[in-house]
Amino acid sequence: MMYHRREVSPINLLEKQWKKIEISNGKYHYHYLLYQFTKNSQSVGLIDCGNRFNPFLITNAAKFENSNPKQLLNMIKIIRVFTIFQLKTAIEKSLELNPDVIIISDIDEILKDQSVSKREKELALFSIMEKIQQIKTPIFIVGDSFMFTNIAIDN
Repeated sequence: MMYHRREVSPINLLEKQWKKIEISNGKYHYHYLLYQFTKNSQSVGLIDCGNRFNPFLITNAAKFENSNPKQLLNMIKIIRVFTIFQLKTAIEKSLELNPDVIIISDIDEILKDQSVSKREKELALFSIMEKIQQIKTPIFIVGDSFMFTNIAIDN
């Protein structure tokens, strides 16, 4: 599948095929998703592209609901990504852990890297998006103002 567009953006690549949800605080939303999925699954994969994961947000929510925060945190398998080139490998490693759901946070943050050319970002991002679109595991891609998922969501 070939993509043609002017700007490097995961939003442009995903909004044609996946459900887009407008949000106002991506950091809050992905922590909330992590908490909800850990309560109802065995394993959650988090690919943290923005180095924003805060275990205290999960802990506080768990304590509020009288859940065991340590048990919930142990279910979250975190892979931190610092460049666009590490993301595809991180997705593959996350899949090897066989999570019930994968959350990818802040793809837009690693695209801000000024040391990588626009063309290199485009090529890497195209490859990554093709990989993501082949995955059957539920995935949520969360940025500051958007969230995409490959699962059906009723409005």
